[in-house]
Amino acid sequence: MSRWTNDKWVSTPHRVVNPPLETDGVSRRRQSMAFFANLNMDAEVKAIPTCVDDTNPAKYPDTSAGEHLMAKHLASTQGILDDSWMEKVLKSP
Repeated sequence: MSRWTNDKWVSTPHRVVNPPLETDGVSRRRQSMAFFANLNMDAEVKAIPTCVDDTNPAKYPDTSAGEHLMAKHLASTQGILDDSWMEKVLKSP
């Protein structure tokens, strides 16, 4: 979302909370369910036209969903914890 909206919208941090203790002091089992949605690999990922203008140009280069996903994967396996992976892995047009 941040790439599409030029950082106007950012993803929500993932949070996990332990359930409260039962009245007998025993903890209930925590359950979670993950949901992931991905674009088609060849889908274009670029700033939405209404999120860029002359005073607020696109902050990220255009890419495809596949290139973006692979770049994030490579960055995570190399221990890169900030956004510097974009400059190192993605190529500007």
